[in-house]
Amino acid sequence: MNKVFAFLGALALIAAHRAFAVEPLEETVEQQYDVAANVSVSVVNTDGSIRVYGAEASKISIQAIKKAYTQERLEGIVVDIKASSDDVTITTTIPPRKNPLSDRSGTVDYIIVVPQTAKVRQLELTNGELLVEGLRGGSASARLVNGWLAGHNCFGDLALKVETGRLDVAYDWWENHEFSVKAFNTRGNIRASFPSDSAINLTASAPAGRIANGFDTGKTSAADIVHSVSDVLGSDAGAVIGLEAQRGNIRIEKTY
Repeated sequence: MNKVFAFLGALALIAAHRAFAVEPLEETVEQQYDVAANVSVSVVNTDGSIRVYGAEASKISIQAIKKAYTQERLEGIVVDIKASSDDVTITTTIPPRKNPLSDRSGTVDYIIVVPQTAKVRQLELTNGELLVEGLRGGSASARLVNGWLAGHNCFGDLALKVETGRLDVAYDWWENHEFSVKAFNTRGNIRASFPSDSAINLTASAPAGRIANGFDTGKTSAADIVHSVSDVLGSDAGAVIGLEAQRGNIRIEKTY
């Protein structure tokens, strides 16, 4: 009898695994609008991702990929886009669960291309990945509750905040402009990567963690625990970059 119950239990586990292995359903929403060079952009999402890329264009292109495991959940996800030449607002609605055992699926992945000089006034994501890349003269304010957030090759003002997760700031090359980056992580680590020819007024603080600084010129030893850094990298620094990890570590890397 015990062998029978064990066999039936194994079949149930196999069936459950196959049920969870089912590929999600997808639906893609695509829109494109002519906009001003300094268009104001706002995107609010719950689960999934937001990726914003700056480009030399006077258009904004929006691709939203909705995913869910049932048609009912997929149809219940609403991507609402309101657009004019100087303002684009995108909001996401994912239907609430009817009960704890109901289908909890539902994500939206955004890929958005904006003018390099766009003013991205709000990027809000609860769970997932958030990326801002390629702004030049524009600005972005981004907040992530849980997941991974990154600013990549942005020569414009950035205000980046993570509640729990990882935060990256990275530059593959350097252009000496006047801009500021404020990167704040409540619970998690920060990694910042800069070329050796960067010109930066740099501050970093990790009160409950430690800072590893690749630009350190031998002022500290490997055994030293560093909680704060205040330094000027290069000459004629126009960029001001501040990193703060309240409960985490900071790694500052020299890329070449």
